[in-house]
Formats: sequence, structure tokens, C-alpha cells
Amino acid sequence: MQRKKRLLIVGGGNLCLQILQILVPRDQFEFHVASRDLEKVTRMCNLVRLAALQLDVHAQIHCWKMDLVESDIERNAETLTRIRPDIILNCASLQSWRVITQLPKAAFEALDQAQLGPWLPMHLAPAYALMRAVKHACPKTLVVNAAFPDAVNPVLYKVGLAPTVGIGNIANLVPATRSAIARLARCEPHDVRVKLIGQHYFSHFVPRGGMPSKAHFNLNYWINGRDFSGFHDPREIFKCVAEHFRRLGGVDGQYLTAMSAVSVISNLFSDTEVHTHAPGPDGLPGGYPVKVGMGRVLLDIPWGVLRSVALEINNAGLRQDGIEAIHADGSVTFGAPHMAVMEEVLKYKWASNEKLDVHNAAAHADALGRTYQTYIDTIRQQGDRYVTRPSGHARRAG
Repeated sequence: MQRKKRLLIVGGGNLCLQILQILVPRDQFEFHVASRDLEKVTRMCNLVRLAALQLDVHAQIHCWKMDLVESDIERNAETLTRIRPDIILNCASLQSWRVITQLPKAAFEALDQAQLGPWLPMHLAPAYALMRAVKHACPKTLVVNAAFPDAVNPVLYKVGLAPTVGIGNIANLVPATRSAIARLARCEPHDVRVKLIGQHYFSHFVPRGGMPSKAHFNLNYWINGRDFSGFHDPREIFKCVAEHFRRLGGVDGQYLTAMSAVSVISNLFSDTEVHTHAPGPDGLPGGYPVKVGMGRVLLDIPWGVLRSVALEINNAGLRQDGIEAIHADGSVTFGAPHMAVMEEVLKYKWASNEKLDVHNAAAHADALGRTYQTYIDTIRQQGDRYVTRPSGHARRAG
């Protein structure tokens, strides 16, 4: 009997829990979970194991301590050597994207104008530490990255440490896009096949506000095998997404990301290729249609769409997300307007000519984290009565 593939999930947060809740009852993998908080992750895995027994599934989930910091790279490499994983799923981040959504409404709306790009150090630093350990211990292992893969993966590609692929983001928009096309065409979603190219900014905006005024994407779709691309106005399609298929976000919305992860992870070693969507394949920026299977991930760009065009679509999306450029050495230049929001709201100063160096990502993340905590403390001291807006004026909340 062929042994089960070993799946290691790094990072014991909510996304890890949701993925385990889906995968463990299927009994497809030998599960390993690593976290810096061994006690917490052990309790979480025991919960999942006991829940699986409700279905009479006896699951083994091995827990490991792993702290993704510079000083622990050798120790982490030793842990990886002991586990010998076939797939690693990185769910680790120093600050989840959803943290700012828990701010008072006006504070969130002010800070959200900076977009996700300026928060890159929070996601890049642990991913960089993990990939250095992977390179030492198991360089052929497939690595799936959940931490801002639209930008983290291409940055790490520049320094020879790219994960295999990402999850979420563009993949999360596809089910609603299929459903919207089906509604407009008066058919069922399973009759619709979609190929969508777009970066995180686009996939984040559409479910909340329809198609942005400056939209960078490419959409092709088929109904019952026939190409209907362009038949429906994309503004109507994405308006339908926002109006008729609005959904829960935040922590609850991570269920969609978890299912995206499952669609990739469960098919990576399948005997046939599965068509899906994912960000950051092979270190590329933004999201694409991909084929997953037989131990690899391949681009599945529609016929007639040049690879260079797909890359420019996603690089334009990166700029909207606050990342002006990812340079050949892996350094990053941020958009001036986005960093201006960070300075006005958080008092986080960033020189206009300053670059984020991947090797110093952890130091930048630490500084950003301390600045954000000071901002939170200020809001708490004010009793949420006043929050700062990008205009520089105080506004009474509520």
C-alpha cells in the first residue's frame, strides 16, 4: 500500500484550523502542524482529531514547534528533515490582513486606503525564513504559500526562494464570477467555466464594490463548452458578483480561502491535471488560471493571451495595491500615495526613495508592528470616540 503524502501546515491560526476541518475527515494525508505556540496548536489539533472521530475517522496529526525567525533557521531545517514533508502549506504571518478590519469603522476605512502592499513585511518576513529552511532541508518539497502570495512569491523568486504556488485571492473571486455569469445567462454555475487573470487588489475590490474604475484583469468564459467571452459586459458581471453573491468576510470569509487551499493541495499529486486558479505560480506576480497535478503547477492562460500581457495586468494590480515595483534583487519600492496614508494614519514614516530589502524584512515588520500597536493603544485611550482620517482631521466615530 502506497504511503500517504505528508502535509505540513506551518502557522496554527484560523486558516490552518479551517483547512484541517475540511481535510482531516477525508483522511488523505499524514498531517503535521508547526507553530511557535506548541500548546495552542496541540489543543487545536486535538479538537480536530476528536471531531473526526465523530465520523469514525481516526486521524493522526503530529504537532511541532517552529518559530519563523532568523535565529531559528537551522533548527527549523532540522525539524523539516525529521518530518520530510511532501507538501508544505505556509499560513504564517506576523499580522493577518484581517486585523485592521477589527478597527472602528472610520479608522478601518482610513487605513484601508493604503491597501495591502505596505503591509508586505508582515507576510514576507516569516515566508523568507521558512523558505531558507526549506532550501537547506528539503528543496524539492512543494510549497504552497497563503501569505500575500501575489507579492511575496515574486519577491522570493528574485532571491531564488519562490514557493511553488499560492492560494486564495483570485481563486476566491472565481466561484462568484461563475455564478454571476450563470445568472445573466440563465444557466447553472456548473455549466460555466472561467479563466480569470487579476491581482489581489482586483479580487479584493470586486466582491465589495463591483468593477473598479481602473480595472486590470482578463476574463474568458465558456458556457456548456462554447466560448462566450465578451458576450456579457464585465461591468454587469462584476456588479452581479457584488450585489447578488455578497458574502461574509473577515474570519468567516476565510472558509473560501480554505477551500481554495484544498483545491490545490488535494490535487498536487493527482494522476490527472485539475483546472483551478491560484496566485503566485512559479514566482509570478498576481493570480492566474493554473493546472494542478502530477506534482506540478502549470500556467493555464487562455489561448490568445500573451504571457507578457498577463504579467502586465498583474503588475498594474500590484501598483494599485501599493507596490510600485519588485526589483531584480528582490527589493521593493512602495507607492508614494499608499505610504502617505500609512504616515498620516499610523505615523509610520517611509522615505520616498527607500526600498524594502528582503533580507531586512523582519526588521521592517517589527517597526511596522510597533507603530501599529501604538496606534491601537491611542484608539483605546480615546475610547474609540475619535479616529484619525487621511485628511489629518479628527472625526467623531458613530
